Amino acid sequence: MNVELIESCDHRATMLWQKLEATNTCYFLSCGWIEHWLAALPRSHAPVLAVFRDGDAAVAAGMFGRRRVVRHHVVPSRAWFLHATGDPRFDEVCVEHNGLVGARIPLAALVAALPDGWDELVLPATDREAFGVPMAEGVRVHVDREVASPFVDLRRVREAAGGYLGLLGPPTRAQIRRARRALGELAVEIASDTPHALDIFGELVELHQQAWTARGEPGAFADTWFRDFHRTLIEHRPDDVELVRVRAGGRTVGCLYNFVYRGRVLFYQSGLAHFDDPHIKPGLVAHAAAIANAAARGDDIYDFLGGDGRYKHQLATAQTLLRWIRVQQPRVRFAVEDRLREWKHALAR
Repeated sequence: MNVELIESCDHRATMLWQKLEATNTCYFLSCGWIEHWLAALPRSHAPVLAVFRDGDAAVAAGMFGRRRVVRHHVVPSRAWFLHATGDPRFDEVCVEHNGLVGARIPLAALVAALPDGWDELVLPATDREAFGVPMAEGVRVHVDREVASPFVDLRRVREAAGGYLGLLGPPTRAQIRRARRALGELAVEIASDTPHALDIFGELVELHQQAWTARGEPGAFADTWFRDFHRTLIEHRPDDVELVRVRAGGRTVGCLYNFVYRGRVLFYQSGLAHFDDPHIKPGLVAHAAAIANAAARGDDIYDFLGGDGRYKHQLATAQTLLRWIRVQQPRVRFAVEDRLREWKHALAR
């Protein structure tokens, strides 16, 4: 296995990516997402394309951001980031189900193929199966965290005699039915064109920001770069997104922003109305409507992405795991950092 590094602006990068993504099922590894992400980044943060070859044949590829970071003000590191930049502002788009596009490559082979000149390799939000068992000879491998990624198997929804609600636990099913009775007849809008999608997106942002600022938090769309990133994605890649608005009695219950790619619907963000009646659960109602729509359309998976939100587990029929993996070269400073971290945790206990 050998690797070729190509500047992401090189026309060969797009051609190689299109060839390798033929069997890809992750939207965040699609050519549409990658091209939009690259166009939105400042040139100073542009990643490099690493093409992994078996002989002359390109078998896999990934975009790697390269950045010098300093942790705790004293631990320097030349870090590579898979489909990320290493800058928190630009990485808040939160790529999940991360991995290489093309063939699966074991972590040991990936590490062995990379050129010298790096201290750490950061693989955020990777699928559990993306790199096999997280081991590689001659380096230190940390699984920094694991997060559940709940999803709904839409094939089961179509097969269930009682539909989607019949697959849920009795308490969740009862909550949704009670909320629907309180709300009355629901109207479900799926954006039919770009202006319609932008209208729903605008209301979603407004509702989202109202809810988070009321809690004293900035909200996901407080950063104009993040908001503009998604607005232009909706404008330029309308077939990749699904904007859903659920209304009742002339009032919006909630708006959902999803990605749709090769039979998978990925829930990305929401804006939910506030109701004085605590029995009205706008998130449960909106997702149940979107899930029913996706099942009727013939999609395979409704993916809630990673997170510990209670509603995700209430509404899901299964889950997988996402791993945040950090590979470190055997540097003394990293061993010292680990020991200091252990002492800190011991003192805290």
